[in-house]
Amino acid sequence: MKKFRIFVPIFMLLAIVACNKEDQELCFQPAPKSNDNNFIFSPNTLKIAVLSDLHYMDPSLLKEDGSAFQMYLMQDPKLLAESGAILHEIIHRLLVEKPDLVLISGDLTKDGELISHKSIIKQLQILSLNHIKVLVIPGNHDINNPDAKLFNGDNTVPVPTITPDNFKSLYADYGYKTAIAKDPASLSYVSEPFKDLRILAIDANEYYNNTPLYCVVAGNIKDATMQWAKKQLADARAKGKTVIGMMHHGIVEHFMGESVIFPDYLVDNWGARADEFMKAGLKVMFTGHFHANDATQRILGNLSLVDIETGSPVIYASPYRMINLVNNKLYIKTEHIEHINYPGLNGVPFPEYEKAFSLNGFEIQAKYMLMSAPYNVPEDVATQISPVFAEAMLTHFGGDETLSAETNTEIQAIAAISPDLANIIYGLYTDLPPKDNDLIVDLN
Repeated sequence: MKKFRIFVPIFMLLAIVACNKEDQELCFQPAPKSNDNNFIFSPNTLKIAVLSDLHYMDPSLLKEDGSAFQMYLMQDPKLLAESGAILHEIIHRLLVEKPDLVLISGDLTKDGELISHKSIIKQLQILSLNHIKVLVIPGNHDINNPDAKLFNGDNTVPVPTITPDNFKSLYADYGYKTAIAKDPASLSYVSEPFKDLRILAIDANEYYNNTPLYCVVAGNIKDATMQWAKKQLADARAKGKTVIGMMHHGIVEHFMGESVIFPDYLVDNWGARADEFMKAGLKVMFTGHFHANDATQRILGNLSLVDIETGSPVIYASPYRMINLVNNKLYIKTEHIEHINYPGLNGVPFPEYEKAFSLNGFEIQAKYMLMSAPYNVPEDVATQISPVFAEAMLTHFGGDETLSAETNTEIQAIAAISPDLANIIYGLYTDLPPKDNDLIVDLN
């Protein structure tokens, strides 16, 4: 997900190491059978986990906490210091769940640091040792990132990032080495991890446009990549293969007005691209980027495409998806990280800790933004309004949004100050179908 731009108006703002002793215990412990009784099981069932936006920061990058790191968190509030403990818990949960396949839809690292990538890969190796297949695709944070830095008190020090070729080499065992097709124009590929199931992994990032001072957040599927993808879908259809798509950026709007308020979270020309995918036979795309746990659908005649966005584990409410593929239907459930081994919690339950962190971060952003042009809201009024913005963001991130009468009254009061601001908040509470957390997608 891009950093919230606290220095611009609201429409732009809102617009581990190899197996150590502990990890060895995880590597070789037997995984219990699933006790999930909510799904129909058959010999042809595949269990799939979906993660997105891990934003892992290697601990060595926080040499000393101080103003530099805290300023970064003010602009982009994520549980970066806790990301190692969160990742370790994710690996543990996956070893218990024992999925056949794990899909990770980009932003594996904080800002594309080489050391963070290497640490992530060592954790993925634990899954591989337990015969769990993993496929990844990069996000906008992962490649050619000028924000790859070490934090040392009041200062930052640049550290090595990676190139597209580096990404393909580093993650060779997680999609690229065994790909049955690779796009010459991007890091997109097709994998067939199991008989008759293909994963179409689309790279829509614009890391090739990054500069030493700016990391591009927006996404674009190149024309050449789109033509390649349609050929892959045609081949899969001709051979009777089931196809699941995976991409970092959104392909369908997740709430009313997203393409206007948050254009960088959808690929360019998203509507046309979604229609092309539908006509080519794609029915589902797993995405990330915005950090919300949300699902939305675009319909074209008798065709449909469901965009299933998975939230970030370093943001409220630390979700990931567990899916059973049965008879060409995806039975999707949302799980949450609820416990981590991190001394900084000081006994506070992790869900409370992360909610307070996220709420505080969004309030700071909202207050600064409201006091800036073009709104220029007085500080006392901004202090009253910012919690409503923050709560709307967290509600949208959690999925299956509902608007209480009390919150509606608060938004009505904001509408008296600025109808535009109120409409943005209403948009975040708009829950477009289908359900966000627990749903079924028919791929037949």
